[in-house]
Amino acid sequence: MSVKVTMGLKKEIVICLIALLFVMSMMAQYKVAEAASLGQRLLYAGIAITFVNTYFNHLNDHGQKDILANTKKQTGVYNDEQANTRIYTIANRLKSSGLIKENYAIYVNPKKEFNAFCTLGHVISVNKGALDSLDDDELAAVIAHEMRHGEAKHPVQGVTKAVGIGLAVDIYLSGNKNNASYILSGVAGNYINNEMFTMDQEWEADNYGFEYVTAAGYNPGGPAASMVKLRFLLGDLWHEGLARTVNPNNHPKTTARINNFAKKMMNYSEGHITVKNDKTVQIDGQEIMTPVKTDNHFGEERAYLMAGRLAQVYHNHELAAAYIGDNGAVYIGERQIITTADNDISATEIVNKINSILKLN
Repeated sequence: MSVKVTMGLKKEIVICLIALLFVMSMMAQYKVAEAASLGQRLLYAGIAITFVNTYFNHLNDHGQKDILANTKKQTGVYNDEQANTRIYTIANRLKSSGLIKENYAIYVNPKKEFNAFCTLGHVISVNKGALDSLDDDELAAVIAHEMRHGEAKHPVQGVTKAVGIGLAVDIYLSGNKNNASYILSGVAGNYINNEMFTMDQEWEADNYGFEYVTAAGYNPGGPAASMVKLRFLLGDLWHEGLARTVNPNNHPKTTARINNFAKKMMNYSEGHITVKNDKTVQIDGQEIMTPVKTDNHFGEERAYLMAGRLAQVYHNHELAAAYIGDNGAVYIGERQIITTADNDISATEIVNKINSILKLN
């Protein structure tokens, strides 16, 4: 099913669409006015919303090819083999966990901002800016978040809500299937230009995304680390006062998301691993190190990635003496914990601290 209307709607089409909606609205008002009771009017609304929801569900389940083409046309495509191989590999690994049921069409767009989105048809697009900013454990968290939106049909719910009861009734009572398809496909085609998810849906995507990431064997510190990077790049993504009215919040405050992921990571480690003040890695409340900023990672980001690897050690019952590998990195068993950078404490000191604490367990 083709998504006909894009963000580049010509002025003439917009005028025609508005005129069409006006005529349909007048017709609907006349027909609804004939309904003698409130119950009948509610029935009209219920049937109309069901009609619209059914349309978008069908589009979601069967329209991936056309939606993908339309979305690519709107965002552009970053044709880089390495970048696309990277996201395909991550998406396939997440899918292999068994928790992801739908099939996703995923691609990279050339935008430099930190962002990704999931639209109707289980189409996911990741900005080049996100790929450039994140390592694979962090990027997996972003993609897993979007996959949860798709699994829970949040785009269907969002676009149905965007239509609204009034327009849904107008469309249904017009009795013109061609006009209905034209208008609804236009709403769907313009989906990526509108915020469609609720705060609760964003929290759901974070929480399930963490489960998807860990089930696929990715670093459980990756979700918190990705949000640390987001906060450094864009701030807390929260608006107060008038700014909130003009640009409503639909994503949770980034700091709250970091704290949520940090708690999940701690629970994953069976309560052993924490990051104090987003900076200092701890085992059983005892400090190991405070990683410094490097060319590619902020110190807080490195802290969560290190903590996540330690969390995996505890979760998988891989406790063993820490040691320095041939490459100079700190290991526990076969798991690399951290590669030290200039101005970090030495690998030897890290090993000694870890082994000292492990003896207390």
